[in-house]
Amino acid sequence: MVHRAYIDDSADRDRKLFVISGAIIGNETQWPPLYKPWRARLAQGNIQYFKSSHCDTLNGQFHKFRGIPDGRDQADNIRDDLDEIIRRLQLVTLGVILPIPVHQQMVDDPGKFGRLPAVPYRLAFQQVLAECAKAMQLLGRNNIVTFAHDDGDDFPQLHAIYRHFKKGNPHLASVMADFVPLDDKLHPPLQAADVAASVTYRYAQAWAVAPDADNLKRLRKSMYKVNIWGEGNSKSRDEATAPARCGYVVE
Repeated sequence: MVHRAYIDDSADRDRKLFVISGAIIGNETQWPPLYKPWRARLAQGNIQYFKSSHCDTLNGQFHKFRGIPDGRDQADNIRDDLDEIIRRLQLVTLGVILPIPVHQQMVDDPGKFGRLPAVPYRLAFQQVLAECAKAMQLLGRNNIVTFAHDDGDDFPQLHAIYRHFKKGNPHLASVMADFVPLDDKLHPPLQAADVAASVTYRYAQAWAVAPDADNLKRLRKSMYKVNIWGEGNSKSRDEATAPARCGYVVE
């Protein structure tokens, strides 16, 4: 069975805290139920598509909410309602949280961690690829995953990393199909990946401010499976969700 994974990222504006790479996976029967309620909720808010950066800053599609008393709440409600649509469906969400200080420590110690990408997101992106591939292997034979990412300026670099990642990880490559660019304005599944990454970022931000058990629980519930680099030496809920051991591509 072919599964489709849509990947997006989220981070603080200056990328000094952490970056998140999030993926949503579904098969040919699981994706169609997303479209109608998704488009209906966007239409209710009189916006054409969701973009987390617009929602966060009340720009672009969300500019009309700026300057009105409950504009911030209205924008957040749209994101929360879209997140609820995702949760009602049989879609799997995977996320990797990479704190920027942890990434820098790893880059500065190649003897321990090996050579790693200098751009934090490119490391988190590869970890999400690995997690999606591992999910296919857990489902058993004849399950493969095809990937899509927004067609931003960095897609050529990500595509090159994808090709080299497969070459360097033959134990995962057999379940990894193609990797294509898509316009996130036109494709609700990419917007859904944006929502999932954005919601997880908000919980990660709260956890970073107050790293207590309650905030960690909320963070872990934001996605079906979430890895946090550096938390307990990169340990997560169980062995199945620990960061994969794979050959990372250094650009």
